[in-house]
Amino acid sequence: MLSIIIPAYNEGHHICNNLLQINEELRSFCNSFEIIFVNDGSSDNTLEEAKRAAEQAGNIRIVSYAKNEGKGHAIVEGYKAASKGLISVLDADLDIHPKQIKPLMEKAAETGADFVIQSKRHPDSIVNGFPVKRRFLSRSYNMVIKTLFDLPVSDTQVGVKLYNKDVVDTMIPKLSVKRYAADVEQLVIAHKHGFKIEECPVHIDFDPSGDRMKFSDILSIAKDTASIYYKLNFIGYYHPDNKKAAAQYPIEEKLVGERL
Repeated sequence: MLSIIIPAYNEGHHICNNLLQINEELRSFCNSFEIIFVNDGSSDNTLEEAKRAAEQAGNIRIVSYAKNEGKGHAIVEGYKAASKGLISVLDADLDIHPKQIKPLMEKAAETGADFVIQSKRHPDSIVNGFPVKRRFLSRSYNMVIKTLFDLPVSDTQVGVKLYNKDVVDTMIPKLSVKRYAADVEQLVIAHKHGFKIEECPVHIDFDPSGDRMKFSDILSIAKDTASIYYKLNFIGYYHPDNKKAAAQYPIEEKLVGERL
């Protein structure tokens, strides 16, 4: 019924406990699920700690490769490994608790949505410890996204989303952004193909130690966003009738490590 994708890079200090916590929480409200952990070329002990968790919980599957390719690439590899009808992505640091997947599933069942995304700007959201700098950057970026793409959402960067398998199967051939604006590209594809997108509230307890945003990251986000705008509006890359999308901007296959 549910596949949870956990992309991670250098999360070895807590990933074993976090994976076991996710597993325990999912058991409280979901009868059939799998956890797909994607090690995005970590240079620490992330892979070893994930294996330790998998030994204790049989429904944890591990995808791993040697080179760090970015969150977008890691999520795509998780999509490819998913076998359930509903698919969600959860950040490895658990800034957002796995219990919040349940409201997404309820929202999808209630509204018939194909794609459910949480929003920090939902009136019922609770956001604790979000730094002023990140708050400013988030608001500014979402204003830009609204202007460029007119998406039916108020926030694109929250870590928990829920898709049905049709959305994922439609997105995979057209995904080309492997890093910074991957969330925006997913929403653009889903919206362009007419899938129903809904928002629901989120509860975030932000961990400042996990804030790795640098000025170079901001420039990369701007570059990726501009690329999505160009492909959408100038070459029709995301148009449903464009059957050459995958050939134009292929997601590179670089699994040089192991799939466990």
